[in-house]
Amino acid sequence: MSQLELPNSLDFAALRSTLLSRLQQFRSRLRRHLALEGIARWVVELLAAALLSFAVDRLLRLSLPMRLGILIWAAGFLIYEAWRWIAKPLCIRFSLIGLAAAIDRTDADRPALAAQVASVLELPNLLQGPAAPSATLVRAAVLRCHDALNAVDFEGHLNRQRRAISYWILAACLLLAATLTSLNPHAASLWFKRYFLGSNEPWPQKTYLIVNGLDNGKMIVPRAEPFALRLSTRPGSVDPEVVTVRYREHGSARLSASMAHFGPGDWRYDFPPLGDITDVEITGNDDAEYFSIEPVDRPRITDLLLMSKHPTEPQPTPHHFGGQDSDLSFLPKTDLKLTISANVPIAEAKIKSSAATPSQSGLQRVNDRQFSLSWTQAAAVQLEIELVGASAHLASLPVPVAIGLKQDLPPRVNLSFTGVKQRITPMATIPLVIQARDDYGVAWLDLTTESQTLIAESTTQPTTPPPTSQGTKETHTTTLVGPVIPPTDLEVQRAQRLDVSELKLPPGSLLTIHASATDDCYTGPQTGVSRPILFHIVPPEELFREILLREQSERMKFRKQLDAAQKLHDNLTMGTTTTVAADHRAIQREVLRIAASLDESVTEMKLNQLGGKEAWNLIDTKVLAPLKKLNEDVMNQQKDALDGLNPKDSKQMEAAISREQLIVDQMQEILKQMAQWDSFVDVVNQLNEIIKLETGVHQSTDQMKKKQTDGIFE
Repeated sequence: MSQLELPNSLDFAALRSTLLSRLQQFRSRLRRHLALEGIARWVVELLAAALLSFAVDRLLRLSLPMRLGILIWAAGFLIYEAWRWIAKPLCIRFSLIGLAAAIDRTDADRPALAAQVASVLELPNLLQGPAAPSATLVRAAVLRCHDALNAVDFEGHLNRQRRAISYWILAACLLLAATLTSLNPHAASLWFKRYFLGSNEPWPQKTYLIVNGLDNGKMIVPRAEPFALRLSTRPGSVDPEVVTVRYREHGSARLSASMAHFGPGDWRYDFPPLGDITDVEITGNDDAEYFSIEPVDRPRITDLLLMSKHPTEPQPTPHHFGGQDSDLSFLPKTDLKLTISANVPIAEAKIKSSAATPSQSGLQRVNDRQFSLSWTQAAAVQLEIELVGASAHLASLPVPVAIGLKQDLPPRVNLSFTGVKQRITPMATIPLVIQARDDYGVAWLDLTTESQTLIAESTTQPTTPPPTSQGTKETHTTTLVGPVIPPTDLEVQRAQRLDVSELKLPPGSLLTIHASATDDCYTGPQTGVSRPILFHIVPPEELFREILLREQSERMKFRKQLDAAQKLHDNLTMGTTTTVAADHRAIQREVLRIAASLDESVTEMKLNQLGGKEAWNLIDTKVLAPLKKLNEDVMNQQKDALDGLNPKDSKQMEAAISREQLIVDQMQEILKQMAQWDSFVDVVNQLNEIIKLETGVHQSTDQMKKKQTDGIFE
């Protein structure tokens, strides 16, 4: 058995220190090796990220927020990769025994280096324990392992091929980046500016789209109103075949449509009404535009306040109106102030007027949402108001404003008369009704009579003035109302009885009557005159004769109705009932008309002082009253009975025949009274003529006596 020759003393610390130095140097080289591979990998990723961002931005023309997002994502990714492949390997703490074990795994044919390293580093520590092994064996094992490790080249186990590949990758990446930059330095510079300097300089392209109305990536449109988006191209660029617009209103789904092509460089799309901010993307050929549409409220008039004050009014009067109120008109000299209120702050208000006043120069700003315009009303005013918003400079829809001129017209006067006709006697009384109206009150009301006494050239027809007649005129005015200052009544109605006898007009004269009313107009009193009424003064006997002729004509018509009633009675007696109801109604209507005509004639006689009270009372009691009773009692009963008459009912037929006979009897009695009244009037007229003759003879005798007496004394 051979024995191992060992030195008596062995320096374990020196052996251990030598091995540790070699292993630590190997560990440092390993870290640098791994870091080199990580740098190569990171440079590849950096170059790939740069190329990818370049390609994406070049193809899609990203907006600044998108580019910033990509830049932040890429920076985060590269930082993570640098920590993972570079910083982490440099900071990792490899175990020396673990490094030896790693070498063992790469070369399984060699002795286990991990055991040898452990023996040199850890076996000497066993000698210090209470159950220490043999020192000789430990020294032999340590020395043997140390000698074996001295023959091992640790750095030779590093993969030199991978290190070379890493160097080649770094060189290739740097060469590729330099080559691409040198081939197109403008593109590289533009990419750097767009990503790292935040520039919006566009990429070179064939088509350049221009959105009309775009300002700093934003377009202002009226809220809730449809509008047309217009797109044009820069001169010299290529027109796209198709232009696509994509938009999404906040809170809604994204929509896509094609713009309509109206001509070279002219594309349009009709947007629906928008209520919120909308993101829009327009693409055509190699260009794209990204912007937002912001709907804002268009200026509109929320209130029109018109203050009016006429010089006669103590306080101004407010009027809230919509601009087209048909009854909004004012008198001349009225001071007007129009206040315009808007829904948003206003930068400018524009006024177009049809009259000289008001004008744009009179427009004053009250606050950021109100303007006022003052003028004095002299003519009808037609305004057109347009507001321009302060924020978006949108113009409102033109609002027409119409303010009329109210003319203070002269009073309207109506004069009417009743009871008489236009031929009257000198003793007549004319019932008049005067009605005057004014918009602001009647101050006073007058009645004017103008009489003209005619001197006829011939006396053959004293009541008919010849064309060449001449005479005197007299005018008399009577104040019926007023003067009332200030006027209070807008309408005045007065009944007036004009006594013609007070005018002492002879027959053949003309009497003209008209009424006039005056107001209290601020610019000067105005007078309105009624239509004149002309009366002819005729002798009493002549007018009485005309009235009697009319009454005789009515009596003849009444006689015909009596015959018709008798015929109706005969038809009922014979049982012929086909038209009896209609015939009775016709008779009743004519009787009522005759009664009304006779009543008018009696009234005319009373007002003209014709016939006397006995004649009036006689016709009232003997003719008019029976006619009224005949109509109200018997004729109305007969009318109702004939409407529901049944020819087969003998009782109804007998009652109808009896009533019809009663009608005939009463009509005969009335006709008899008419004849008696005519006879009475004839007698009265004859007596009046005799009295006039006697009076005339007496007056002639007196004149002759006076003439003879005067002759004797002469």
